[in-house]
Amino acid sequence: MSGWSSAPFPAERVLKAYLGLALIAIAALRPERAVPMAVCYLTALGLLIALSKFGPQRSAFLRGLRIVFPLLLFSPLYTGTGLLSAAQSRWAFSAWLERWETALFHGQPSMCLAQLVPCLWVSEALHAAYVSYYLLVAALPLSLVLRRREREAARAVGVLVLGFALCALCYIWLPVASPFFIYPPIGPPLSGGFFYGLAHGISNRGGVLGGAFPSSHAALTVINLLLAFKLERRLFWWTLLPSILLLIATVYCRYHYALDTIAGTALAITIVAVVLRWERRAQR
Repeated sequence: MSGWSSAPFPAERVLKAYLGLALIAIAALRPERAVPMAVCYLTALGLLIALSKFGPQRSAFLRGLRIVFPLLLFSPLYTGTGLLSAAQSRWAFSAWLERWETALFHGQPSMCLAQLVPCLWVSEALHAAYVSYYLLVAALPLSLVLRRREREAARAVGVLVLGFALCALCYIWLPVASPFFIYPPIGPPLSGGFFYGLAHGISNRGGVLGGAFPSSHAALTVINLLLAFKLERRLFWWTLLPSILLLIATVYCRYHYALDTIAGTALAITIVAVVLRWERRAQR
C-alpha cells in the first residue's frame, strides 16, 4: 500500500503506555503472580513491536492483523485487571458508588429492572445483546479493513483502545464490585434461556470483580456507534438497535450499576469529541 508508514498507530502508542502502567501495578503483586503476569504483558508488548516493524511491508493480511491485533488483547487484559485490582486494596469507592446509586435512583435499578419487566423473551433479547458486545466492538474495524480503508480502521481501533485503557486503569486503581458478583442472579422464569446461560457462563469464567465502573461495555459500544455514524453510516444503522439493547442489558442483567453505564457512555462521548476536535485542529 503506497504511503504506508511503519510509525506506531495511535492504538499501539496507547497500548504501550497502558502496558507500562500495568507493569507498575504488577510490581505490587507477590512474585508467584507477578512473574507470569509480567511475562504475559511483556509478550503482548513484544508482539505489538514485532507487528509494527514487520507487518506493513509484508502483506495485506499482516497489515490488517496489525490494525485489529489490539482488539484481541482486550479480553486477556481485562481479566488481568482483576488480579491487579486485588493487589491495590482500594475498594472504598465501590461502597460510595453503591450508596450514590441508591440515593440517586431511590433504590438499585440493577435489582429492580428485571422485576419490572419479568418476560423471558425480554431477558433473552437483552442477554443476547450483552453477548453481542464482542461482535459490535469488532464490527467497524473489520468492516473498514475488509474494504481496504486501513487508515480509517487504524484510527477507529486507536479510539477504541483509548476507551478500553481508561476503563481498565479505573478497574485497577479504582475498582468497583459489579452487581453480578455481590447480588443474587436473575432467577426463574427469566433464567431458563440459552442466551442467559451463555452470558452468565462467559461472565463466570472471564468476569472481573472490580471491573464495573465505568462500564467498558457501554464505553466501547458507544464509541463504536459514534465512529460508525461518521465512517460507515450503513453499519451504524445495523448496529444501532443492538447497541441500545446492550446499554439496557448492562443494568437489566445485573452486570452493572446504572451509574456505571452512564459513566461509560459519557466517557465514550467525551473521548470521541476530543479526538475529532484534535483531528480537525491537526488538519488545519
